[in-house]
Amino acid sequence: MRRNLTTLMIFASLAASLITLAVFDLYRFAHQAGKQPAKLIIIEPGSPLKKIARDLLKHKLINSSRRFIILNRILQNSSLLKAGEYRIQAAASPLQIISTLKQGQVFQRRITIPEGFTLRQIEARLQAHGLCLNEDFRKLTTSPTNLKEWQIAGSNPEGYLFPSTYNYSRQTSCRQIVELMLNTSQKQLQKLTAKKPNNNLNQYQILILASIIQKEAGNNDEMPVISSVFHNRLRLKMRLASDPTTIYALGENFDGNLRRRDLRNPSPYNTYRHRGLPPGPICSPGDAAIRAAINPEQTDFLYFVSRNNGQHKFSRTLKEHNRAVRKYQLKH
Repeated sequence: MRRNLTTLMIFASLAASLITLAVFDLYRFAHQAGKQPAKLIIIEPGSPLKKIARDLLKHKLINSSRRFIILNRILQNSSLLKAGEYRIQAAASPLQIISTLKQGQVFQRRITIPEGFTLRQIEARLQAHGLCLNEDFRKLTTSPTNLKEWQIAGSNPEGYLFPSTYNYSRQTSCRQIVELMLNTSQKQLQKLTAKKPNNNLNQYQILILASIIQKEAGNNDEMPVISSVFHNRLRLKMRLASDPTTIYALGENFDGNLRRRDLRNPSPYNTYRHRGLPPGPICSPGDAAIRAAINPEQTDFLYFVSRNNGQHKFSRTLKEHNRAVRKYQLKH
């Protein structure tokens, strides 16, 4: 009887030692820093824990898939690991990896939409980043249902996709990135037009004018002065005579040279033929252009011409303007 008791005690002691060793081994594994540089991995939706562990082992981010599975089950995280693309940091421990996957801290990519980009340019950039494939963008942005939902006044959201740098993940859809830009634009417009504008333009007209200013200006400092020219022309019912609106009217037919015959284009975007603002924006304006459209500088200028150095010469009379054109344009 005493011998049996002694044997049981020995087995119990051995079992306790083995459990202690196993716990210590698992603890050491859980906190062991990785030896690989940062890596991108993809966890597909519905991936079982065993596959996730195998993928991490394959990329040498862990040294034991079995321990990783046990650790997850002890922590009761097996069903909480989220799908997505992850950037596992260098020297990340298994516990840190589990935390990243559990919290869904997916890798954030970045895309920049420059000020003055047109809808077609935005489409090309989104496609280059793999965000909108084939005809997805065009179908999305010309759908009458979508335009009504987004409260877009025109036949497409030209001018409404705010130029900025956006974060996105592998799971971000074309619609999600477009709506992110639309929401950003709406917030910016509301913020900038919260104070009563120094003119009689509504929000949509401000966006249209801002898009023209964006294309005309060589630098932000001149935007309020350029804005004053257009406001003065609108007030006097003069044609805006803006090259960028006429170029926009030509679309893909524009070859880089604006010719006299182009100024006769019947398009409502041709502000050499039609008075007032064109029917819609011609690009996505930034903050500075919108601010300038809202609050133009107070001047009596009616004309401006490029100095060919990123700046413009402003004139009050046609005679002054023609003299500036001869000086800065006809000799070049």
